Amino acid sequence: MVAAVRDARHEEAGAIADLLSRAAFGPTVSRLVAFPRTSPHGDVLVAENGDGDGAALGAVCCVSFGATGWIGALGVAPEARRHGLGRALTEAAIARLHERGASTVLLFATDMGRPLYERLGFVIEGAATAWRGTAGAIPTGVQIRRLREDDRAAVGELDRGATGEDRSNLLEALHPLAGVAADRAGVLAGWAAKAPYGAGIAICAGDEEAGVALMAAAANGPAPATLVIPDANAAAMANLRRWGFRAANAGERMRLGPPVAWRPERQFGLFNLFWG
Repeated sequence: MVAAVRDARHEEAGAIADLLSRAAFGPTVSRLVAFPRTSPHGDVLVAENGDGDGAALGAVCCVSFGATGWIGALGVAPEARRHGLGRALTEAAIARLHERGASTVLLFATDMGRPLYERLGFVIEGAATAWRGTAGAIPTGVQIRRLREDDRAAVGELDRGATGEDRSNLLEALHPLAGVAADRAGVLAGWAAKAPYGAGIAICAGDEEAGVALMAAAANGPAPATLVIPDANAAAMANLRRWGFRAANAGERMRLGPPVAWRPERQFGLFNLFWG
């Protein structure tokens, strides 16, 4: 059924977004695909129809952060499932990330996809859940202000400490650097930023007080906000429940390769269930 897994062509962007939407990612998936499609550090791969017309039956995205890489938005057209396309796409994405230098490959798995990834050697590291709601009052122990361009170096340092990864190519793509910062004694204690290609608000903090303050500042309405939180961040989860947020969807973080020094207690929000 599959002739080859190949790089997506530029003119296929709309067709791939439609395919992934039909594969259960919904109508907003085109925003998730935008970063790997346009970044020199990303790839969009398709499984091509084997009957000669070259039509894409499945697609997967991957983003390289050097020693680590992420796989996301893997989907197969409903009419083409159970023919090995998901495995072929996953193996091709792993190979591409290895070519780009990754020793560890990460992803968020749905219940449907997890058995495939386990067969390929991925191990579960913990879950993350997307929540919708409006936050309560902002704690007063830190000063909240707008993010500035001169915060970039400190933003990257906090991000590396929380993720164990060098995501500088992703953070540098955020122009302008819009969001809020938490200051303590003139030092950046945390930050919250929203990407144009993510469903959630990324929030990174060096301590619980700063993290909760940023959650409150970033999601205090008037419209409900989406916060994607590692389940292992007990302080964040407790405040979401206290504010009345409702769970929307979830995924299991899975790893292939050496463990990464990930600190979920410092992540109070993820960009999405794609690259974290």
